Amino acid sequence: MARFLKRDDKTAGKPPGSLIFVGSQKTDAPRLRIIEYDGENLRDEHIEDSDGLAPCPDGPGVTWLNVDGLHVPEVISRVGAAYSIPPLLLEDIVDTGHRPKMEEYPDLVFITLRMLSFSEDRDRIVSEQLSCALIGRCLVTFQERPGLVFEPVRERIRRQSGKLRQHGAGYLLYALLDCVFENYLQVIEIMGERIEAFDGEVLDAPSPELLEEINSCRREMAYARKAVRPIREIALKLARADSPLLDADMLPYLRDLNDMAEQVSEAVETYREMLNDHLNSYNMAVANRLNDVMKFLTIFATIFIPLSFLASLYGMNFEFMPELKYHYGYFILLGCMAAVAVGLLVYFKKRKWI
Repeated sequence: MARFLKRDDKTAGKPPGSLIFVGSQKTDAPRLRIIEYDGENLRDEHIEDSDGLAPCPDGPGVTWLNVDGLHVPEVISRVGAAYSIPPLLLEDIVDTGHRPKMEEYPDLVFITLRMLSFSEDRDRIVSEQLSCALIGRCLVTFQERPGLVFEPVRERIRRQSGKLRQHGAGYLLYALLDCVFENYLQVIEIMGERIEAFDGEVLDAPSPELLEEINSCRREMAYARKAVRPIREIALKLARADSPLLDADMLPYLRDLNDMAEQVSEAVETYREMLNDHLNSYNMAVANRLNDVMKFLTIFATIFIPLSFLASLYGMNFEFMPELKYHYGYFILLGCMAAVAVGLLVYFKKRKWI
């Protein structure tokens, strides 16, 4: 499957709202974990059977249902039915190649975006889709596989410290997005260290291996840019959202999220420009090295052209060549050759060609 675009022929011709998984399976079976909390109480457990899902409660607490694994549409359908998530949004959830976006409804805020990480060998960036549905005091998140990105948020909930236990599901959504954006910065920072290390090497020791590394980083930053670019729009929409699900006192936090999205986007663009500069510098260094070689070969050939003429002149088989019978003719010819060579070097030096 293409890395930048994920489509599936099975979706062609299907009616809107059809749940057809698009992507690669990244976990054996879907795993559901529910966390319910308020200022005093906490419930954290895994759900074995999705058939028994209860709808979003009306109490004062917050309910967070996390689903790991999107490859079983029946499970996603049950979750959607329990929490009243529209079929069109469920279709976007199981389509892991969907473009990141935010949609606002009277009783629901839906966000889908990409989470970035590194492959096991740390040589390429991989991504997975995260979808969030904010419904009343409930937040439902869908991930392609289990991960540790949200573990700091779970730890804050368990510690019963900070603002998470005193705020609603909207603040929980902000906390999760903050973790995702922070993870963006970590991934880009690691890539940035690799890119900045090219600064000295690209001019001092250009090589085919270095060119391959530069092109590899360009591909990775292009992949990261595809995931990161839409988050500016998402963060801006969140900051301007007029939804009763997002309390008015959350505006400073949403603005901070918008600022972080701008920072992430600017960092990606900066490193992409640096890679383009490195590629231009590499080409310039290789061209300069080639010019130096060509200059040396040209000067070398130019000096030996008249010397070859003199040598070939006296290599002709004519009978009447008086210089051939002169006792010091050979040494005189060598002297003439040396004088010609030195004279050409002096001339090139005066013209600043060497």
